[in-house]
Amino acid sequence: MKILAIKTIHRESFSYGVVLEHVNQDEGYEPLVTVESRGWIWAVLTFRRKTIPRIECHPTSKESFEPVFGTTLIVLAPPEAPDDIEVFLLDQAVMLHEGVWHEVMALSDVARVKITENNDVTSQYHDLGFELSAALIGG
Repeated sequence: MKILAIKTIHRESFSYGVVLEHVNQDEGYEPLVTVESRGWIWAVLTFRRKTIPRIECHPTSKESFEPVFGTTLIVLAPPEAPDDIEVFLLDQAVMLHEGVWHEVMALSDVARVKITENNDVTSQYHDLGFELSAALIGG
């Protein structure tokens, strides 16, 4: 059994996209990401899954993940290496670059995440060859 550590998301080292946080500490409007698009889809995903057999990517769309409630893990891999997965605690909003492999799973009984992607979204899937399980291990 392979064990992956749950990492934390840091704006300075998050290579999969943009951490959607207010960087400028002054009061006011601060654009973080701009994208040309024919429109956007806003969705809320409620889930209880604690295992994932596959991950997905969207070559034609950025995608945001914004935790609403519960404890959520986000599994990520670079576009060129879908088997090189990393697991992060999704405790702040992020927007993934196009083509980043991803999936979310609940660490709590139930979790909810707000998702945004463009209307031109296309999806590709990659089977992991095993089921990734969420678990906390003491040590």
